[in-house]
Amino acid sequence: MSEPIEIAEVDAHAAPNEVLARFHAIEVSCHEELQPGEPVPGAEEVIAFYRYQPTTRTSCHWLADRGSASLYVHGPTAAFLHLLVAPAKRRRGLGSALLARVLERARQLEVRALRGSYATAAAAGFAAHVGAVAEDRVVRSVLDLRAADLPEPRIPDGFQLITWLERVPDDHLTAYVEARAAMDDAPGPEGMEIPSGSGESVRASEESLMRRDREMRLTVAMDDDRRHGRPLPGRCVHRAPRLARLETGLHRRHRDGRGSARTGLRTGREAGVAPATPSRSSRGRGRLNFERRRKHRHAAPQ
Repeated sequence: MSEPIEIAEVDAHAAPNEVLARFHAIEVSCHEELQPGEPVPGAEEVIAFYRYQPTTRTSCHWLADRGSASLYVHGPTAAFLHLLVAPAKRRRGLGSALLARVLERARQLEVRALRGSYATAAAAGFAAHVGAVAEDRVVRSVLDLRAADLPEPRIPDGFQLITWLERVPDDHLTAYVEARAAMDDAPGPEGMEIPSGSGESVRASEESLMRRDREMRLTVAMDDDRRHGRPLPGRCVHRAPRLARLETGLHRRHRDGRGSARTGLRTGREAGVAPATPSRSSRGRGRLNFERRRKHRHAAPQ
């Protein structure tokens, strides 16, 4: 006789720390599968991540005994699943039960496509079992800033690099949003439409990072009279001396952004960021199409 599965929805804004700490314990149990070679985040960091999500998107969370699921909705075709089951609790129906709760809420929110990722052969098997449609593969790389060779940045004529801390200045917020939109032309999964950024979403992201005690260093390339912001890379979000995440992007008219990328890395190193030993891992990504569910059995991956 199988064990009863109890799943509780968690209001991350109001839940006690000891409840949110259970998410941390589950993440630690799966860490080497998902993020090999990277530092293990502390409990306080994970608690803050769940509690202080940006207010411009919908976030839902569920907990079970050594299993968790989260749903992040940016739009009808840009909804993302994060589902984890501790190794000792797998193959007992827990992943499927958590997935069912996520799908129920996704339908209530009128989500048309749900996306999730998997990093192991077992998880790929789970994804295939529930009918997920494979889309692409994501590669993660980790750079050890302590040993990395970071040449002096070369700046295009007529531009200079400026690094903003914590917040985009009000005078440049509109130009920054427009430049981000101009950079957003990288290939992505077919049919996925993430809503365009706005000043409100930028401020919500900044507020989330500050409440999570994460430092944002945004390096931008600007023309000499500073009338037009051209944020090349990179938003360096880190928790010194742990791992930093560098986001890079280039305006479609100016594709040589190595100078600002290197500057973003240098600012992280100057702040004491020392990521783990360089590593490289990849994961698959799958999609659920709600509009086709009556004809085909689709679901999102673990």
